[in-house]
Amino acid sequence: MDDSRTSLIKLINKLYRFTQSQLDVSLERFNLTSGMYPYILILHNHEGISQNCISKKLNVDKAMSARTIKKLIELDYIRKEVDQEDSRAYRLFLTDKSRKIIPEIKKEIQKWIDIISLESHDEDVDKVILFLNNALKNAKNYRMNTEEGDKNNGEYK
Repeated sequence: MDDSRTSLIKLINKLYRFTQSQLDVSLERFNLTSGMYPYILILHNHEGISQNCISKKLNVDKAMSARTIKKLIELDYIRKEVDQEDSRAYRLFLTDKSRKIIPEIKKEIQKWIDIISLESHDEDVDKVILFLNNALKNAKNYRMNTEEGDKNNGEYK
C-alpha cells in the first residue's frame, strides 16, 4: 500500500479539524460554532424545510440537529413554525438577525478558503474539488450499498 495514499484520510481529518477550529474562532463574535453555521446557510437556500430535511442535507443524526436547532432558536437565529399540512411537524425559517450575518459568515469562510489555498493554482484547487466530490460520491454509494446489504442479511447487490 502506498504511504502517500494512506495519508489521505489523515490529511483530510487534520484539515477538517483546523477548519473547525478556525471557524469557531472567527464566528465566536456571533455566538456561533463551526457546527452551527451550516444550519443557517442551508436555511438561507431552503427556507421553510423541516428539521429532518436539514439532518439529511448535513448528514447528521436527528438528535444532533435537534440540539443545534434548539440553540439557534435560543440565539434568535432561526424560528420554527407548525407545518400547515402536518401539525405534528415544524418548518424552520431564518430570523432577521441571521439574515444580517450571512454575508459575514460567507466572508469568514472565503477568507479561510483563501488561506488554505494560498500559493495553489486555480486548476489544482479545481482538481482537488473534483477528486473530493468523487470520493464523497463513492463513500455515499458504499455506505448505501453496505446498509442495503445489512438489510438483506449481508447479501450485497
